[in-house]
Amino acid sequence: MKLVSIRDVLSSPENNPQGWFYLPPDAAQWSAETLGVFSLDSSDFPPDSDDYLPKQAKEDGWIATLETSAIEDVVDNAKDQLPTVSVADLFKAFVFYFENDAFIEY
Repeated sequence: MKLVSIRDVLSSPENNPQGWFYLPPDAAQWSAETLGVFSLDSSDFPPDSDDYLPKQAKEDGWIATLETSAIEDVVDNAKDQLPTVSVADLFKAFVFYFENDAFIEY
């Protein structure tokens, strides 16, 4: 599983693999450059398996943030509200959705 920055995940959501996006556990330390990793599709594994999890989640305590479809929705929502969307706008929308389970209103 390849590490990818939040910037890249938000800039090209259509290129993200299906799964959960995992990040280090302290959201206050995240920036657009923070590296994360996507899990594998858990439906491809037995119910009692955690083999779909990235090693960072198992070994370093990284947490699941948003699923691929939710990331796409966050990006689409920001683009619907703003005439031009910066990476900073997308990052703010991502963190807001993660913390509030709701879309940001600009």
